[in-house]
Amino acid sequence: MNTKRIPALVMLLAGAVVAIVTYINHYSLEESLKILILTLIVFLIVGVIIKLIFDSFHIEEPDEDRVDDEGEVVEKSEFGDEPGEGEEGSAPESEEGDQEENAGEQ
Repeated sequence: MNTKRIPALVMLLAGAVVAIVTYINHYSLEESLKILILTLIVFLIVGVIIKLIFDSFHIEEPDEDRVDDEGEVVEKSEFGDEPGEGEEGSAPESEEGDQEENAGEQ
């Protein structure tokens, strides 16, 4: 989960609300700016705390390499990336061809 932008979004949303409310209530420019800067600092801290909470869940997004065309997660084998590669009980193709030739000779 991309949580990099959460503090900025929380801070900017709070700043927009404060700017609108102070304008509607006819605050002076000096008072509005003081309130706005304090609000931005407080909500930056709140945004960072929210980001840390989300980051603590360690939700992993599926890799594009690990998802097939139908959207299902593809498990990688511990021996190789392709199915059948390195699995026990399966002989390489060249040995299978040799075994067939040997069976025909006997």
